[in-house]
Amino acid sequence: GHCRPARGVGGDYYDCLALGPDRLGLAIGDVSGKGIPAALLMASLQASLRGQASFGTRDLAELMERVNKLICASSSPNRYATFFYAEYSPSTRRLAYVNAGHNAPMLLRADGRLERLEAGGPVVGLIEFASYVAAEVELRPGDVLLGYTDGLSEAMNPADEEWGEERLSQALRASDGAPAARAVERLLAEADAFAAGAPQHDDMTLLVVRAQEA
Repeated sequence: GHCRPARGVGGDYYDCLALGPDRLGLAIGDVSGKGIPAALLMASLQASLRGQASFGTRDLAELMERVNKLICASSSPNRYATFFYAEYSPSTRRLAYVNAGHNAPMLLRADGRLERLEAGGPVVGLIEFASYVAAEVELRPGDVLLGYTDGLSEAMNPADEEWGEERLSQALRASDGAPAARAVERLLAEADAFAAGAPQHDDMTLLVVRAQEA
């Protein structure tokens, strides 16, 4: 993963949580606003997630409901965050996830199909008693999962054109076969090439997971 703030301090967030020998947490989020206020809410979101994930619950819908209540209680009414959280089990290759209003991560299958991980509910921090639903997918060898914030997909060029999700998905396909860290570098390089030096006004964050043979 990688996070590139648009300013000195950013409000994007990604995380990987080692929750046990067969449980890995993956998170990416985008806090409303910029600068110090956004960074403070981001820190609160990180702490809330890590606290709830440490309880060991496998019900990710319930986990997100708890995180949402904590963010509602600790932030002003006009502050919120889009957020995606997943837990992966290497032994079963199952990825359980819940999407709280975030850009739906792209799951590029080894056979070329592209799926979007959309199941979930509203953003966190706005509706105290919001409810969420969780879903599961299987990560097969060769599959690639891309989580990202809109600062990446909405990168602007000097003509005020957006890079867009279609170009992002094409760049993901072009990185097929590359190690996850290399794919991160290539996606950022593609976004920068499109921007052609135009100043960016939003943080760029992405998280790439590549499924390998057992």
